[in-house]
Amino acid sequence: MEDLLVLILKCILLGIIWAALLIPVLFNRGGWLKYLITVIVIALLCFLLRGWAGIINKMTVIALITLVVSWITSMAVFDKESRVKSKVISFACVMSAVAYLISCWVSFSIL
Repeated sequence: MEDLLVLILKCILLGIIWAALLIPVLFNRGGWLKYLITVIVIALLCFLLRGWAGIINKMTVIALITLVVSWITSMAVFDKESRVKSKVISFACVMSAVAYLISCWVSFSIL
């Protein structure tokens, strides 16, 4: 029972992280209801896809690292465009995680 509770809490944490990254990409305006629904949907997906937990965790770490790098870069590049900045940063984070996911499925030898 305790393991199930820990698993649910981990899924909710992943839902919170991914909802914060996906809300600016998916919607023009965020709101508490959109955020709550997105957290619940993502947490449910994480719970149902718990067999892919390793890939989901790596995607989350890559997205968070990209968030930090994009934020630092945007401070220099997008100094005046504050409305565009959050969408660009969120989109970069989501795309880096998707790129990792695709790289897990497609493998080929370069050398």
